[in-house]
Amino acid sequence: MRIEVYQDRAGEWRWTFYATNGRKIADSGEGYATEYNVVRAARRLKELAPTAPIKRRDGTVLNESARAGMGSDPF
Repeated sequence: MRIEVYQDRAGEWRWTFYATNGRKIADSGEGYATEYNVVRAARRLKELAPTAPIKRRDGTVLNESARAGMGSDPF
């Protein structure tokens, strides 16, 4: 996996998160005024992602105990 930072045509800085197969997983959704700020945001993503809960849209949190009851692991 990798996070790329780049400057768009409008001059704003953005990040894109890619899977190991090269597919785009997520992007910043907003532009940043400086490269420094986009790198800060990308570092924050790296810090928080390992602890981010997986939730259904209805708010139900899917954790290890919920996954244990599933026949196959969809994650």
